[in-house]
Amino acid sequence: MADFLTERTQFTCAAAPAVIFTISMSGKVTHKGSKVLTTAAKLSGKGICPILTAMAQGVPQPCKFNQTPWINFSLTSKAEGKALLKDDSFCNCPVGSVIKVRAAMALNLKGR
Repeated sequence: MADFLTERTQFTCAAAPAVIFTISMSGKVTHKGSKVLTTAAKLSGKGICPILTAMAQGVPQPCKFNQTPWINFSLTSKAEGKALLKDDSFCNCPVGSVIKVRAAMALNLKGR
């Protein structure tokens, strides 16, 4: 069974590991006594996007992240009608990268 992500999980861009994303208030729910993340979770972050910078002939461009739907979420566990995010959940960045777990603050709820 996969571990479910908690509210303290950090995400990063595969193309720019220095860009750290955190979860905004949405998508955090209490499930079996722990604050976990659902597919309603929205990311926020900042930094320099190397893909946009390359497209701008090397002029540093800020990350302009526009979140796509989550991929690899739980098909069986839900909270408040939304699927729980797992330790291998990710989303795509429209400019051509993947936003994935950097520091998994995860919790195995099996048996709880």
